[in-house]
This record gives sequence, C-alpha cells and structure tokens, in this order.
Amino acid sequence: MKRTNFVLGLITALMVVFINTLPGFCASNVELAERIEKLEQKAGTATGDYPLGKISEWVTISGAIEIESGFASHDDAADTDESDISLATAELGIEAEPQDWLTGFVLFSWEDEDDKVIVDEAHITLGATDDIPYYLSAGKLYVPFGTFETMMISDPITLDIGEIVDNAAQVGIEVHGFQAAAYAFNGDVDEAGNDDTIQSVGFSAGYAMETDSVSFDLGADWISNILESGTLSDAIAGVDLDEYVPGLAVHAVFNFGPFSLMGEYVTMTDDAKAVGGGVVVEKLSAYALETGYTFDVSGFETTVAIGYQASDTDNAGAYDDFPESKILGAVGVGITDRLSVACEYSKAENYAASEGGDGDEIDTFTIQLAFEF
Repeated sequence: MKRTNFVLGLITALMVVFINTLPGFCASNVELAERIEKLEQKAGTATGDYPLGKISEWVTISGAIEIESGFASHDDAADTDESDISLATAELGIEAEPQDWLTGFVLFSWEDEDDKVIVDEAHITLGATDDIPYYLSAGKLYVPFGTFETMMISDPITLDIGEIVDNAAQVGIEVHGFQAAAYAFNGDVDEAGNDDTIQSVGFSAGYAMETDSVSFDLGADWISNILESGTLSDAIAGVDLDEYVPGLAVHAVFNFGPFSLMGEYVTMTDDAKAVGGGVVVEKLSAYALETGYTFDVSGFETTVAIGYQASDTDNAGAYDDFPESKILGAVGVGITDRLSVACEYSKAENYAASEGGDGDEIDTFTIQLAFEF
C-alpha cells in the first residue's frame, strides 16, 4: 500500500508541475507508448511524411493491415492438421497535437476472436519537450513492462506473460538516453477482501544509444501485480487471491550495422496462492532470444532471423498448454516502404503430461502480407 501511495503522490505532484510549466514548453515530438511509437514510425509520422496527408493542421492518421495464411501440424494422438487465412491485424490510429506539449491518441483495433472493433488505446500525453524532458500520460495504455520486440511474425512467449493494457496514469522522463517511468492503475485482479481501488503500480528504467553504425537499448521493469497479464489472469480466474504477485522483466537489444541481436526475460517472482495458502498456479517465467541479418536483394530490403524461446514452471496444467520451448526462423522482404511480405517457420514443444502439459509438438508455417500507412 505504501508503494501505491508513493506512485500516486508522484503522479499528483508532476501534474501540478505540468500545470505551472505548460506555457513555457517548446516544440518537440511527444514520447508515446512503445507500441504507438512503432505505429507512427511505420506510418512516417516521426519524420513528417504523411502518406494520407494531415486531416487538419494538427490531426494525422496511421494504421496497419496484416493478412496471414498459416498451416499447423500437431504431433498428437489424432495427428491433427490445421490451416487458415486470417485478418491478423487491422489498426487505425488517430493522433491530434493542437499544441506542442499536448497530444491525444486513439487506436482502434480489430479483434478477430470477438469479431468486433475495440478501442485498443486512448490516452492524453502532456510534455516531453526539448526544454522539459518529463511527461504525463493518462488513459487506456500499455504500461511499460517488457518490450516484446521481435523480428518474427508471431509474438514472443514473453508477451503472453507480461503484456498489460489498462486505464492508467503514467509519468516519465528521458534525458540523454536515460529513461524512467512510474505508473499506477486499478486492474481487474484483486486480493481477497480488498476494496476496488488503485493498488497496482510499476516502475521502468533503461538506457538507449544510437550512432550511425551501432545502437542498443537496455531496460529493466518491475510491476506489483503481473497477474494482470492475459495468460496469468486467465489461469487464476474465479479464485480468491491471497495476495498480488510481483513481476520482473529485463531486455537488451543491439544493432551492429546489418546485424541485430535481442533478448528478453520475464518472470513472476512467486507462485500465485489462494486464500489459505494453497497454490493456484506455479511461478512461470520465459525468455526469448533472436538474431537477424538485414541485406539488399535486387533492391529489396531483406531480413533473415532465427530465434529460440523457452519457459519454466513446475506445473503447466493451469497455463493452457503453454509451450516449454520454441524454435523459429523467419524471412521478411520490404516490397515498398509500406508493403512487406514475410514467412515464418516455428516448432513448439509443449510440456509433457507429467508436468501438466499435453506433450504436443506443433510445426507451424505462416506467410504474412503487411500494409502500413
């Protein structure tokens, strides 16, 4: 509770500072959440190149469409095969920047599972100018826990454990490559007997540097309740939780000319327990490693990448056949600045039946056509 009060106090104090200093802010690009920044870079908004043009003097639009065709072969008792063509991603982002220090962003996403369009993100950001390096973001956003960068088509298994989106308030600062952020939100997972209040908090810190030939990004994150992530919240659904389980995440991304190397580790710090001390789900951790090489083929930028992912838990039964290990390889080709095609092969091994899994081995081949604007 003391951690919650500290973060809420920090957010409140910085809001007061913003109110007193906003008139003196100078022009700069607003630092948005990592997912939004990637979307803007894809759309060219980071350089002022708007393929669709600005809707008005201070409103821009961006988006992405990804079509995937996949085939999967299961090494199970039934020797099952699956194949499909799907709309994997459909996103439309609208950014409004009426003042240099004020940005509003809304991201609409197609959710294939529920067959509907949802508001994936919607938040207001104040600050992050050249003169004042700190910022405040509030609204529905992805909290800065984990980075989940990948050169593959599929998401890394670290994302399944760590990605959290909620209605939150976040404050942060970036100075000479050093970054730090703190945030707080209510969430859907509560300890038994607690009121429905803001109790989930987190901190993030890192350092990034870029030159003409070398760049790197190092970071570490902590959250008071990692059970808010999708895979973990599903595993404890309907349980009277004894207490929150904190989470840790670390990542490193290096680029040396055409070579890329990235790694990430995400973990629960303890088992999740029900009231009375019984273990609901065992502690789960995962890591992802990738390396890639980018080169030119007949004028087309081509990236070849390989990766290895693995998880660790004493009982996988509650995690819906979460993979124990996964080997991946991918090739991506940029047809134009906006259009790309990629293919990926992966071999996933689930936990054995003695460890709570189904022992399945899954070979998957995926082709993706992506259009970004």
